[in-house]
Amino acid sequence: MSLRGRRLLALLAATLVPLGAYLGLRAGNFAREQAARSLASQVAVIARDGEGGGTPTILQYELFNLALTCGTWGLIATPGGVLYSDSGPHPRPPPDVLARVRARGAGAWNGVQLARSGNAVIGLAVREDEVRALVSGVLLAYGLGAGLALALAGLLGSALLRLGLAPLRLMARRAEQLSAASLDERLPETGAPDEVQSLARSLNRMLARLDDAFARLSAEEERTRQFAADASHELRTPLAALQGGLDVLERVGDDPAARDRLLPGLRREARRAGRLVNDLLTLTRLDAGEALHPEPLDVAALLRAVAQTAADLAPHLRFHVEAGEAELRADRARVEGALWNLVRNAVAATPPGATVTLRAREEPGQVTVSVVNPGELPPDFLERMFGRFVRGAAGGEGSGLGLAIVRATARAHGGDAFARNTGQGPEVGFTLPGSVQRPFSGAP
Repeated sequence: MSLRGRRLLALLAATLVPLGAYLGLRAGNFAREQAARSLASQVAVIARDGEGGGTPTILQYELFNLALTCGTWGLIATPGGVLYSDSGPHPRPPPDVLARVRARGAGAWNGVQLARSGNAVIGLAVREDEVRALVSGVLLAYGLGAGLALALAGLLGSALLRLGLAPLRLMARRAEQLSAASLDERLPETGAPDEVQSLARSLNRMLARLDDAFARLSAEEERTRQFAADASHELRTPLAALQGGLDVLERVGDDPAARDRLLPGLRREARRAGRLVNDLLTLTRLDAGEALHPEPLDVAALLRAVAQTAADLAPHLRFHVEAGEAELRADRARVEGALWNLVRNAVAATPPGATVTLRAREEPGQVTVSVVNPGELPPDFLERMFGRFVRGAAGGEGSGLGLAIVRATARAHGGDAFARNTGQGPEVGFTLPGSVQRPFSGAP
């Protein structure tokens, strides 16, 4: 039997036992009351006969004969003493009880029904053995009935529990068959009681969440494997160039001309490997949910500072800022790094003498930061340009992670990255939660 069934039977037993004790007590009291009422009426009859002129001998005969017939004992208390109907040890009524009966005409004491007859007090005792026998019979019948009721309740309860728990057992069997490869299966919800149906729905919702979590984990593992493979491939090129250059340096010995030819290339490949490693670390930290360090950030001031530095580094280009004054709370280092990635890509794709525009504009609930440069991006490239190790047609020495870092930075702040072709050229940027207040437009 299940734990619930045993608890139910224990509860029934705990209820029936006190009920049986109460029933036995009530049955004993009822038997005593009925016997006392019957004896009191008979004693009253004998007492009236004694007061009507009967002699003490006749009174004694009638009382003791009635006691013998009823199977009990009686007594006659006179001023001279107390006479009992048999020789057994019986209690003697106290004088105050006798005086009270003489005054009132009748009374009871310790189960003995007393009545006044002339100057004597007569009495008959209630048979306690008959009362106990009656109580035992009642308790025996109750015990048999309670035992039968418990047995029937156990059988019926067990059947009902098996019937009620059948959906749960079916759910348990289905749950045992589930695995990581079959989380798309669901437990049956129809035809079950409300509570079981509610449990099935809850478990199905949990299975849906687990299925989604496993799917996302599997996709993340696949992305991690692909990322590791791509990173290994990207690092192999500069490392191979470094190794080849060092081998050549080793063979040429002290040839100054050879060193002068090889060292710039080695430095370039070392910088490339360093940028790739730094970009990988940045992207890994952002993907891992590294905590940001938000602080008040003036977007317009940041754009002007970046444009000024870019103008110094790329004097063959013009830089223009269109921004509004806005106080945002963002991680300045991350946002500035994302902006520099956009600017570097625009500089690499912009012909000399052209203009690169840095923008910040107000949109409902957010600030859009973007960089615009002349040209046009292929539609298929717009869809995948924020992927990892994706490079444009111009190629360059970039790691192919810059725009992936832009998107990861934007999403870490609660925004996102975007790219589109406009009449002025491709616009690539990201959004940050906030607002722009005072417009600014001009050269840095």
